[in-house]
Amino acid sequence: MVLLRSEIATSAPDRGLVDLQESWRRCAERYRFDRAAKPYFSSLTAHEIGEHSEGFDENLVTIDDELKFIQSTLRSARFCVSFSNMAGIILRYQTGPGNDAGLEMERPGAIWAEGVAGTNGVGTCIMEHRPTIVAGEDHYFQAYSSLSCVAVPVLSADAEMAGVLNIATSNPKVGMESLGIVAGLALTTAERLSNRLFMNRFSRNSILRVQRESHVMLLALDEDQRIIGANREARAFYRLGADGLGQHELWSIFERSPDTLDGMTKGGTLPRLRQIDGTEAANAVLVPPEEDRAWRRPTRKAGPARDNRTAGRTPRLATHPTIEQCLGSDPRMAQLSRLLRNVSGSLPLLLLGETGTGKDTLARALHNDGARRDKPFVAFNCAAVPESLIDSELFGYSAGAFTGAKRDGNTGRLREADGGTLFLDEIGDMPLALQTRLLRVLESGEVSPLGSGKAQHIDVNIIAATNHDLLKSVAERRFRQDLYFRLAGLVVEMQPLRERSDILEIAQSLLRASGSPAELGDDATAALRRYCWPGNIRELRFVLLRAVHICEGNLIKAQDLCLPSTAGQDAQELAPPGLRDPREPLRAAEKQMIQEMLALHSSDVTKAARALNMGRATLYRKMRQHALGSYKVIR
Repeated sequence: MVLLRSEIATSAPDRGLVDLQESWRRCAERYRFDRAAKPYFSSLTAHEIGEHSEGFDENLVTIDDELKFIQSTLRSARFCVSFSNMAGIILRYQTGPGNDAGLEMERPGAIWAEGVAGTNGVGTCIMEHRPTIVAGEDHYFQAYSSLSCVAVPVLSADAEMAGVLNIATSNPKVGMESLGIVAGLALTTAERLSNRLFMNRFSRNSILRVQRESHVMLLALDEDQRIIGANREARAFYRLGADGLGQHELWSIFERSPDTLDGMTKGGTLPRLRQIDGTEAANAVLVPPEEDRAWRRPTRKAGPARDNRTAGRTPRLATHPTIEQCLGSDPRMAQLSRLLRNVSGSLPLLLLGETGTGKDTLARALHNDGARRDKPFVAFNCAAVPESLIDSELFGYSAGAFTGAKRDGNTGRLREADGGTLFLDEIGDMPLALQTRLLRVLESGEVSPLGSGKAQHIDVNIIAATNHDLLKSVAERRFRQDLYFRLAGLVVEMQPLRERSDILEIAQSLLRASGSPAELGDDATAALRRYCWPGNIRELRFVLLRAVHICEGNLIKAQDLCLPSTAGQDAQELAPPGLRDPREPLRAAEKQMIQEMLALHSSDVTKAARALNMGRATLYRKMRQHALGSYKVIR
């Protein structure tokens, strides 16, 4: 079902008004598919996914942010969310605990092009260039009839379709009314993501942001205040053709008054900005260039300048937070900031802290501010890669090392990071056998890819991070003591957000980074201070993103934050009697979820691990941590 924007905005449209007949016709006549046949499910390797992701390198963190936002909003339902490129390949993916095996095909590397998978959300959205709902039997292949998908185009900075945001479920109880509501969320998120991609592209230019009803218009300006970029809404409203960009002055659209000129030099809100027809441009904000902003967006890889306007500039440090920004303005962090700047790049670092405290962002800042800043920064999540693949992904393999190996082999993350920094996230989840092999590499400086007897010398600085108590893991023989001391050249404990004195500064910086003119009211700031923030900065970002779209008149009130009922309690009061660790509620929730999944799958650990989206070894370890006893494994 291909939907117009107005139709999606009003919940589920009449199924008889729009259909997928054209897509079905393509499947039958052009692709010659047999609807009853089992479709060929094609998936790429991790290395191939990386190659297809290269065009999005500077935007991967932005894309991940929006996927996590959707997943946090739909966390109580059985949905997964993904981003695909124009070839229909899933590049990024987020899901929550409890999703069933029916969503396993919605994983990174899966190819959902219509010419491969028939009528489906991603592939048909690419063909139609419009928002698309494909529910159950609307899929051409009967094998996919258990799925329902909402797919929405994501636009590049040039207002061209760049990819697809897709929300999928295999829950048969989700009807068209619910999918209509999900479609509204998808449209809003896709538009915000498109605008963030625009702001990333023109991060070194001033950007005029004008809010009109529910839409945001963005105009990128050069130093002479000529319009060099415009998002889709701005192109349509101000009648700007692609060929005209760079020729229009801002003052061909807006009145040039002393008040406006003064506001343009300072940045921020432009309360008296008027169009040349006299219409007031409500909620107009001038966002300064990236280097002048208080909060800099993290990105995965700062590539070369995109055009002649930025040629010769070095974008690396301008697109990432500094060490000081990561640690905040708390006086206790000043000395640590100086120490880290001095040792960065020359000493292995171990970052400890709760989920969402910004360990990955600090790792990137440490690399950028260190002596290895011009060398590769390679991140590897030890918990996100299946245990069976960690060895080959980290250490690499030679051609023909095993059945299914790539013809040219795989370099591996260690060799990719040669000369630079390797960030090992969630190091506490690395299997013991691979800990031994990693220790050998760190001590010898030599790595031997699988299937190759030839060792290669590498020079890599390691930054590792975990939210586990590694010393406790060492005592319980779940983490090697010698590896711990090899990684812990300097141990940095990230402050949880509830203990930071600069929480309001962080919140205001995140608001500015979003480009929103919204401000925090007094009751909202009080609520932010009171809340315990179990998800830390990551949770704060999502809370503010929701509030921006809920609030009225650009003033965020406490009720707009939608914080849990615990928001009014002191952080320490949240711990059960006799316990002062505020992480205990999270552990209790994790234990309850594991118990529920084991009960749901009749104590089958393999199925429970799959439902929880984690490796079986990880689930066993968590079961031991929570003293859940022994369970059977059914293969």
